[in-house]
Amino acid sequence: MKSNGNTINPRTIARAFEFEGAGLHTGVNCKVKVSPLPEGSGIQFFRSDLDARITVSPESVSGTARGTTLSGEKNASIHTIEHFLATVSGFGINNLKVEMSAEEMPILDGSAVKFCHMFERAGLVEQKGTIEPIRVTESIELSFGDVYLKAEPSDQLELHVTTSFPYPGLENQNRIFKLETGSFEKDLSAARTFCFEEEIEYLRKQGLIKGGNLDCAMVIGKTGIMNGPFRFEDEVVRHKTLDLLGDLTLLNRPLLGKITVKKAGHRYHVELAKAILKKFGHEGSPNNSIRGTAMFDIVQIQGMLPHRYPFLLVDRILELEPGKRVVGIKNVTINEPFFQGHFPGHPIMPGVLILEAMAQVGGTTFLSDPINQGKILYLAGVDNARFRKPIVPGDQIRFEVDVVFVRAKIGKIAGKAIVDGQVAVEAELTCAIVDRDMNGKA
Repeated sequence: MKSNGNTINPRTIARAFEFEGAGLHTGVNCKVKVSPLPEGSGIQFFRSDLDARITVSPESVSGTARGTTLSGEKNASIHTIEHFLATVSGFGINNLKVEMSAEEMPILDGSAVKFCHMFERAGLVEQKGTIEPIRVTESIELSFGDVYLKAEPSDQLELHVTTSFPYPGLENQNRIFKLETGSFEKDLSAARTFCFEEEIEYLRKQGLIKGGNLDCAMVIGKTGIMNGPFRFEDEVVRHKTLDLLGDLTLLNRPLLGKITVKKAGHRYHVELAKAILKKFGHEGSPNNSIRGTAMFDIVQIQGMLPHRYPFLLVDRILELEPGKRVVGIKNVTINEPFFQGHFPGHPIMPGVLILEAMAQVGGTTFLSDPINQGKILYLAGVDNARFRKPIVPGDQIRFEVDVVFVRAKIGKIAGKAIVDGQVAVEAELTCAIVDRDMNGKA
């Protein structure tokens, strides 16, 4: 990727290549085909089994639990793509088509080194035209407890990463990485993903690491690495730097700036990428790299929620930030079956069904996460419910729902039902996220 003053010359691969392997968390085998694309195309992902496109953007992120997940057309998702995307950035590739036959990118050996070998064998092609990079022109700072992230101006991409874990030798590791020719292959590509021995049982209970083994991840115990030796003395912070690079590649354009992160992970990397995109990313962006407000129609909603007539009470999702916030609407008509008895000649939507509709809208922010695929929500509690005005036929309810917390299999939301700009109902709802076949009942 050659710089030309204020712009960058684009790059793709010389020839297509294919590979396959099991996903770390799903354990499902995935076949991947990687093909060159002409200049101006950007990085494009497709689910070949679903004939669905997934836009590469921070706004497409629908999950960050132990990896980065994107969602797109037909409710299709892809996850654990960060190592592959880091390699794309490492080789300065800007235009690429990636077709996946299943939802999770193969984990291979847990690092990006095998991806590097594939790109090297495919060869690189310098393309015509130019790309306007995203330039950080003023500082952005984010903090979440002891997690800290900052973007500052720089004429190149610099990553300054600090990690800290309560294990011997891992208390404080620091890495400064500058994206230059050959630096990715030399400094980051071989650093493997990792987990701690004490996490394994928990991760399995969460339905994760179904494809995990000692050949695709470092496992670290209190006395050190269990499947060692380390490839680098500071392999942990190198891998976290690789993850950060992959998550920043979601911007789908070259980034110029100094990025500093401390004790961060995928969730926080994505928040920083969103902030960079919002503040600096709209000038010169290709059409395929910016995803607008998420909208899901009734067919896509049925792919997330198990409810059906007459109990599906949401018509459209207007905005969705998985794990954070969702906005949806319900159109209330006189044909609703509950109006026959509530009340004849004086139709009012029952308050309990308004709360149910609110729970369904809120539920999409949990059930859109691939980790919760195939699960359902039980309403476990209602707090601070207030019914301020009746809802009648002809009203359109706008539900604005914020996630209060998610802990293991319990989630709490705070929602408002708004009609004509006025709050009609508000409440806090607690939900249990359960398997459909739990006790053979669901």
